[in-house]
Amino acid sequence: MVHILICDDDAVFAQALAQKIRALPAYSDRSMSLQCLTDGSGLCALALTKSDILFLDIDLDEKNGIDLARGMRQCNPGAVLIFVTNFSEYAPEGYEVDAFRYLAKADLDKKLPAYFSDALTVCRKRRQTVDILCEGERVPVPVRAVTYVESQGHKQCLYMAGWSRAELYTRLSMAQLEDLLCPLGFLRIHKQYLVNMAYLQTLQSTGAVLTTGQRLPASARGYRENKQEFLKWQAQQLW
Repeated sequence: MVHILICDDDAVFAQALAQKIRALPAYSDRSMSLQCLTDGSGLCALALTKSDILFLDIDLDEKNGIDLARGMRQCNPGAVLIFVTNFSEYAPEGYEVDAFRYLAKADLDKKLPAYFSDALTVCRKRRQTVDILCEGERVPVPVRAVTYVESQGHKQCLYMAGWSRAELYTRLSMAQLEDLLCPLGFLRIHKQYLVNMAYLQTLQSTGAVLTTGQRLPASARGYRENKQEFLKWQAQQLW
């Protein structure tokens, strides 16, 4: 089930957007649920954590949509975020919170069908899992929940976000994990670290900063190639 949330303090607009989404060919009542959240007191990051696709207004009466998205990303990194607003000057800030699209309300009828279809494609991709042998048990690991992998000698630790377990340990080598995860959006920034680019905020030749606040070392060797790969990945994800 794909959970879709419209978050806008204008109840009339929110309901109109909901009707337009339900009328799209890509929408299905059997496999999707759609909810509108218009009460200002309920517009908090916690309320956004269960959504797979989120249509979020930036300019809210009581809260700022960008700030809400920042809080949401800490516990729901996999949500496909579409900002819906009349204020285009906020658009550059969408990069900070991994926004998928910026949808001007004036362009709703023109752009909504394609944006929704693209969002569904990305949503299904982000829900992908990989089977990893962890402590003798084959575990289906959500790719989007892995923030980074750290080599700890003969075992590797997968650090998780928004999942039932905070850490997973495997005896697969870093080379094996690199082959498994790099095609799915991971980057080997250091001999000891493999990072999910969905959580990568900044990358420099001396270190990296994740959206979770974690700071990791990075190797100068291969930095140029890694930077290009990161920029290419960003271009595919945003706008």
